Amino acid sequence: MSGILPNFFHKVAEFRTKELILFIGTFFFCGISLYAQDYQDFDELTVDIKIPSLGSYEIPIAIRGEQAYLAVKPLLETLRLKVEENANGKILSGYIINPANNYSINTINSELVIKDSIFELKEEDYLLTPTTLYLNAGLFQKVFGLETSFNFRSLSVNLETELELPVIKQIRLERMRENIKRVQGINEPDTIIPRNYPFFRAGMADWAVITTQQTNGLNDNRFNLGLGTMIAGGETNLRLNYSTNLPFTSRNQFYQWKYVNNQSRVFKQITAGKIFTRSTSSLFAPVVGVQFSNSPVMNRRSFGTYNLSDFTEARWTVELYVNNVLVDYTQADASGFYSFDVPIMYGNTAVGLRFYGPYGEERSEQRNINIPYNFIPKNEFEYTLSAGVVEDEENRRFSRLNLNYGLSNSITVGGGVEYLNDVSSGEVMPFINTSAILASNLLFSGEYTHGVKAEALLSYRTTSNFQVDLNYTNYEEDQTAINYNYLEERKITISSPLRTKFFTAFSRFSLNQIVLPTTKFTTGQFLLSGLLFGVSTNLTTYGIFNERALRPTVYTTLSQTYRLPLQFLFSPQIQYDYSTGELTNMILEFEKPLFKRGFFNLGYENNFRRNAHTFEVGFRYNFNFAQTSFTSRIGNRNSSFVQAAQGSFLYDRTSGQLSAVRRNSVGRAGVSIYPFLDLNYNGKRDKMEPGVPGLRFKGKPGKLDYNKDETVLRISDLQPYRELILEIDPSSLDNIAWKIMKPTISIETLPNQFRKLDIPVSVMGEVAGMVYFQSNEKVKGLGRIIINIINEHGVKVTSFLSEGDGYFSYLGLKPGKYSAVVDEDQLNNLGYFSTPGKLNFEIEVTEFGAIVDDLELILKVQEKVQ
Repeated sequence: MSGILPNFFHKVAEFRTKELILFIGTFFFCGISLYAQDYQDFDELTVDIKIPSLGSYEIPIAIRGEQAYLAVKPLLETLRLKVEENANGKILSGYIINPANNYSINTINSELVIKDSIFELKEEDYLLTPTTLYLNAGLFQKVFGLETSFNFRSLSVNLETELELPVIKQIRLERMRENIKRVQGINEPDTIIPRNYPFFRAGMADWAVITTQQTNGLNDNRFNLGLGTMIAGGETNLRLNYSTNLPFTSRNQFYQWKYVNNQSRVFKQITAGKIFTRSTSSLFAPVVGVQFSNSPVMNRRSFGTYNLSDFTEARWTVELYVNNVLVDYTQADASGFYSFDVPIMYGNTAVGLRFYGPYGEERSEQRNINIPYNFIPKNEFEYTLSAGVVEDEENRRFSRLNLNYGLSNSITVGGGVEYLNDVSSGEVMPFINTSAILASNLLFSGEYTHGVKAEALLSYRTTSNFQVDLNYTNYEEDQTAINYNYLEERKITISSPLRTKFFTAFSRFSLNQIVLPTTKFTTGQFLLSGLLFGVSTNLTTYGIFNERALRPTVYTTLSQTYRLPLQFLFSPQIQYDYSTGELTNMILEFEKPLFKRGFFNLGYENNFRRNAHTFEVGFRYNFNFAQTSFTSRIGNRNSSFVQAAQGSFLYDRTSGQLSAVRRNSVGRAGVSIYPFLDLNYNGKRDKMEPGVPGLRFKGKPGKLDYNKDETVLRISDLQPYRELILEIDPSSLDNIAWKIMKPTISIETLPNQFRKLDIPVSVMGEVAGMVYFQSNEKVKGLGRIIINIINEHGVKVTSFLSEGDGYFSYLGLKPGKYSAVVDEDQLNNLGYFSTPGKLNFEIEVTEFGAIVDDLELILKVQEKVQ
């Protein structure tokens, strides 16, 4: 009966506000306490202390009258301040940050020592229990430089200090180290899921249908089908293109098998089928063959940037991929101009671009761009060997070997040889190259191909993103490997951001001169792209200068986009030719979203030079499973009508589910996640173990979809061959007894498939009870007592402290047999003994977690031996 009332009031307090806790505590200690007033004239309880830059922590406090007393040792240990205990807790000593700032609190002699000063401790300055020394909250500023204030209404303590507390410094350093790891791409997951190499696995399929009817031209029907699978452990992609106006030939199709193993030293990538080569020779048809490389697919550390800019359709979204990993995206401006700062990685840097229209359109092709810099880490060697047949009329044989070695992290040298038969100036073309960081933000790249050309590129970039690129190429006069008769090519590009009060823009000036055997051809461009008074604006001026022309050709294009009421977008574009002094072209477009997923556009174009004007009306609608569009262009020269639809199918082999989406999926990756209750703790899902609903992740790892009962999660549209780090949000689980032991998981994504990931959820049990102190048949709860939990093998599982009223609880025990005992060292220091010596209990296997809450431990004073 001794434990019923304290246990009852503690349980009620757990489900009420802190004001209710204060009321019950006051009623308990003042009115119906079990003889507590015979032992002490203060109340002990646990409250929150709010520490700047850290948050809230729980510490024990004591209340006597209207004065609050804080537990000294628990608070200092929380702040990582030096504190030592002597004379069974009656003397505390240590220092504050600096050993010279020492202190001592001596309750035996009732004195307080701060450095060389000694102060008398009065009775109202401290409270001493068998387990805890409490100090008046007002003295913490004087002794430790910690200003504390206790709020009786909220039962909380606010702490203010100008000191850089060790705990704050430690957390700041830990965060800095974590940031450095993130920048360097270092992750430390709890669980690493090894990669598998299935022999065959069906996965993704893309489809598209485009039909065109013309009044003064040929009608056309195009069908595109893409299939993505895994065969013999390698990514296998097939894209078939059929048009009623073109013959179905191998040259117009794409097929590729690619095996990736980043752990291999010799062959990290093996590719067969249509291969991508960095050829010096002019190849106007794809190459069918094989390619071997020891270059890793995963990105290495980035150490610089290279500016990449070009044009696409107006307001299209452009994604930038480096080695098949999405690193950035942007939106093209009103004229279709976009710009990226491409990160330069150690190792082979293959840059890809993908384009998405504002109404759901998607360019299925990927534009591969080879930046001129190729750096390798120090003392590392990389090679790429390609060989195959060019799918042109002559079926020419082609091969190329690239070798690169890192002399240092800032200098890479390389070389190799290229072969293309039927090149009259020399079928064998050896070459050497180098890339170097000459100084901070100054990059150099050079390459010489025997009998073909020599080129060099120098790039300088300031911290304010002002960049200058100088490019010079000298061609051998009689070479035939490159299919044009250039002698020299000279190019300078200057780019810089511009920021004023009314205008934020990207500016670029480029001048390119081509020297031919009998003439020179020079082109210039000046571009401004940005926001003018909040309006997306692009102003581009082109100049074409030819020695044989009587006068140069110079014209300017101005494009803008205005956001009008009712979600209308108005995009005007005009072009003016300075050579003829006339307006040559004008385009007016209106666009508006309809029905949440639909888009309506209306446009007019007038080409004054050709006397051709065209009206356009279009409507696009995005279903969950497909994108559709209908466009009519009616003009005085020609009229056309286009209908299009495209989508994709995703197959999850584990569940057998086939789903349809509107974006292309071939070559993309996915993960299927199955959280389950691991009732037998074997880490594997057995037949009788149910799924766990509601699991969520921190951040957005990809496109998330749940099944009806939310026990299966699917993440799709992921980049392949990437280490995906999943951080589970523990608060998303419905039951507090459910716990994920390893919440950070690493899994490598694989193309054209959903990788299955089982996440075991452990069901934890709870133990609770009371610790009492008995003297002269009078019993009261006792706080700050250490309870040890011992498993059936005699191993200590955990330890925890009883609260101020003697109540203790712990959630986190696996099913099994345990014993609860009071810490023996603490008992000896206090001069107490426990009855019983230990309490045996069992946590049973249940779906929602077992609770054992009837434990009672009674402490008594040891009788002194005469």
